Amino acid sequence: MSRWPWSARRRRADELHQLLRDIRWELREQRKYLDTFRHLAMRETLAEVTAFSARQQLGFESTLERIAGEQLSFARFGDGELRSMLRPEFNLRFQPWSAGLARELRSVLSYDGYDPGRLLLGFPYPYRSVHWSTVWTDIWPELRPLLGTDRVYGSSHVSRPIFFHQVGEAGVALWRKVWDGRAVCVVTGRGSRFSLPPALFDGVRAIRSVRSEPVNAYADLPRLMTELEREDPEQLFLIALGPTGTVVAAKLSALGRWAVDVGHVSDSWANVFAGGPWPEEQDVRR
Repeated sequence: MSRWPWSARRRRADELHQLLRDIRWELREQRKYLDTFRHLAMRETLAEVTAFSARQQLGFESTLERIAGEQLSFARFGDGELRSMLRPEFNLRFQPWSAGLARELRSVLSYDGYDPGRLLLGFPYPYRSVHWSTVWTDIWPELRPLLGTDRVYGSSHVSRPIFFHQVGEAGVALWRKVWDGRAVCVVTGRGSRFSLPPALFDGVRAIRSVRSEPVNAYADLPRLMTELEREDPEQLFLIALGPTGTVVAAKLSALGRWAVDVGHVSDSWANVFAGGPWPEEQDVRR
């Protein structure tokens, strides 16, 4: 038997519940203050990023309309590609940093050896979340001088859940327009979880696959490019290979091939339309 009467135990439980409610309220208030301070501290950087995007970045629909309508190759830069390019200490779980990868990403971003008439570069959606605020504040001073003031960039996030959240089924139709009726060659790592859901891909005429390494695909780049050069040049190359995929899409465009870096498009579709997990919550391999 407890030495405390029932009324005392109940009173103690109510006090603890009230204490927890007070703590939760206090944490919420602190988060509001921290968000305010974060926006104040990062206001200038975020304003510059937003202004750049408004001035030089295509919207979601316009990005895919140009890719499909002009058969432009597409090489996407997200936070992983940008930090791999600018931060030697940065490692993705599936792609360790290397000087060669950083150098090649910089060449792609500056169109060094690449034709803007054949290749559209993707720039990230101008998020203001905690994660992206930190990314922008870290890299923007070094990234800004590398971005052409006379260039138009696509949106890298057409392959992300936000695209399907904002555009809905019309976004599915836009992606299908890129490859419907075409023979495609899918370039991924061995054991990749990249899939071809019918809602996106049942209009494809024929499918081939070329595999690279699931981890550190950049080390496999010379062999991979040799193999891809032997492929039918009339195919549409769909690439899901992390930062190396950005480089592969650009290199194929320089060879006169049509190559689109689709990244997590299948996982993003599944996340929005089929209740699937967030893309990064899954392992690199099946």
